[in-house]
Amino acid sequence: MNPIGHFGHFLSGYVSTYYCYLWSEVYAADLFSVFQKGGIFNKALGMKYRKEILAPGGTVDSIDSVREFLGRDPNDKAFLAQNGFIKEPTGPK
Repeated sequence: MNPIGHFGHFLSGYVSTYYCYLWSEVYAADLFSVFQKGGIFNKALGMKYRKEILAPGGTVDSIDSVREFLGRDPNDKAFLAQNGFIKEPTGPK
């Protein structure tokens, strides 16, 4: 392996893109954990998701939509549990 040939990979923005991708998984796991607790087919949760996350589109900052849906700041507990780093999500309900 030629280190110089691989160095451009880091300069191209891949690392920051991957970091952002992982954070999107953190938020997705946190949102899905609500459905795991309340029921995957829970109509009320589905409508709340539709109203708080999907309906505003780009008119509301995404993080504000996520906070509104969760009723709290997002955290990484569900992501860590999903990937086997902790036993189960804990923290504010």
